[in-house]
Amino acid sequence: MSGDGLLILALAALAIYTGVHWERARRAVTDLRLSRRRVTLLRQVAARERGQVVVITAVAVAAVFLAVRYG
Repeated sequence: MSGDGLLILALAALAIYTGVHWERARRAVTDLRLSRRRVTLLRQVAARERGQVVVITAVAVAAVFLAVRYG
């Protein structure tokens, strides 16, 4: 095999290698976008649940206070 043939094979291998990594990087960016949306949604759900816990705790404390005070 001549030097030119070897060079062509090396360039083809480099193109395939680069293409594989390019596709992985593209998929990683897409996955990152989806992950960010999921994280944002989870943060919103967690904040909502914390708010509900605060309200439930406040109502329970008020109920106990009223039961002790007027009971």
